[in-house]
Amino acid sequence: MNAFFQSMERPFVDCLLLAGILVYLGIHVLARKVIFVDLALAQIAALGSVWGALLGWDIHSDPWQIKAFSLAFTLLGAFVFTVTRMRDERVPHEALIGIAYAVALGATMLASAHLAHGAEEVSELLAGSILWVQWDAIAFAAALFAAVGVFHWTCRRRFFLISMHHGEADAKGVSLQLWDFLFYASLGFVVTSAVSIAGVLLVFSYLVIPAVVAMLFADRIGPRLAIGWSVGTLVSAIGCSLSYFEDLPSGPTIVACFGGFLVLAGLVHYVARSGAARGAALLRVGGGALAFTALAAGSFLLKKDEGHDVLHVLETGNKAERMLALAEIRADPELWTRARPLVPALLAKGEIEVRVALLDLIDARKDVTLLGAVHPLLADADDSVRDKALRCVRDLASKDSVPVLLAVAAKEEDEYLKVEFAETLLELGDARGLPVLLDVMETGEAAQARRDAWEHLHAHWTFELPYRPEAGSEENRAALAALRRAWNERGAALRSGPDGVFR
Repeated sequence: MNAFFQSMERPFVDCLLLAGILVYLGIHVLARKVIFVDLALAQIAALGSVWGALLGWDIHSDPWQIKAFSLAFTLLGAFVFTVTRMRDERVPHEALIGIAYAVALGATMLASAHLAHGAEEVSELLAGSILWVQWDAIAFAAALFAAVGVFHWTCRRRFFLISMHHGEADAKGVSLQLWDFLFYASLGFVVTSAVSIAGVLLVFSYLVIPAVVAMLFADRIGPRLAIGWSVGTLVSAIGCSLSYFEDLPSGPTIVACFGGFLVLAGLVHYVARSGAARGAALLRVGGGALAFTALAAGSFLLKKDEGHDVLHVLETGNKAERMLALAEIRADPELWTRARPLVPALLAKGEIEVRVALLDLIDARKDVTLLGAVHPLLADADDSVRDKALRCVRDLASKDSVPVLLAVAAKEEDEYLKVEFAETLLELGDARGLPVLLDVMETGEAAQARRDAWEHLHAHWTFELPYRPEAGSEENRAALAALRRAWNERGAALRSGPDGVFR
């Protein structure tokens, strides 16, 4: 439990700070019907940071200068939102805010294109990571939020009058543009700071969702604040706990918890306001829940056939993708059965690593029916493919491989592989592997290859003659001639016994 508190103490404190200021501001935002103003201000602030970076200031080593640019652009955004609000709402203010967001986003992309790591830096500015927030950032945010809170408390009558009764404030001669600017500027300061440590989605959730829940159950400001702060605190605790114990990203987890809580609150509000028809409302809620559950469960019937996907990757993917697909096929016998028709083409034209992996898989599955596709690889240009194909043929131990082995052994230039071809023939019970060994013993350039050939021959044939692999062909001429005569005289009659020795 101590580890939990050590890991989640700072994120939870930061969540409480966000709930404290953003729930209050969210009530104003909903009343003014400017739901997405925080997203627009955050994007405008990011544009300011990028502009500062373009002027030579570094986002990491010059944080205060970058913040100054960010806040300056935020004030500019607040001014734009103030002067573009129409008295008759001929064009909805929310539409203008959306336009400002889109323009700021496009300008940020264009400006960041001239930075060395533009996309990463903009993402860092907007994403935030509440899990890694430090105490100094929390302290700065607390001081800023407190200052904004004191300012709004001092001017609360004006702010609430304009937010809740805009027409009445206008009739009383209140300077709407001045107070709108002060509201948007203070909101911009809070949003800019909050987004840098928590990310856009989390800030938007704290700003809007608790305020929406509060408006469902209360009409007066005091109860709305109490409900909103309670919701923010409860969801913060649940989200932080789930994030820690289920090893989930903190920000998205808290946002998802807010969404779930809002759905629950909406259902409770619906049933509570149904009056005499509460029973019917409960039935409708239950029916809706069952329908949603059935729809969610039914969606799993549309799950993509992983087997088909693996086969598609095996057929059309690159080398790395094919290797991953083969790893899945190795673990699933059913997938292997379905993949078999693709194997001959892959063995013929696939990448070296893919062919080697396929040969290993054929060997592991003991699939003799694919020997016809394996045999051509005994003469492949790549040594590793030839070696793996030979191992596969040896393990499958089919007499059908004998003619191919004889033909390939006669042309093989690698002395060591030639010995292995001969050994495979002998293991299959065909004495014609013996003269192949004799060829290596007589003409092999590597002493080790001649030794290997002699040892294999000695293990399978009881004919005893002194042969020295380390010596040249001249010194072994007599022994080799005697072995050749013995083979010519008795080779056709040699048969392999249970011990693998030819007699």
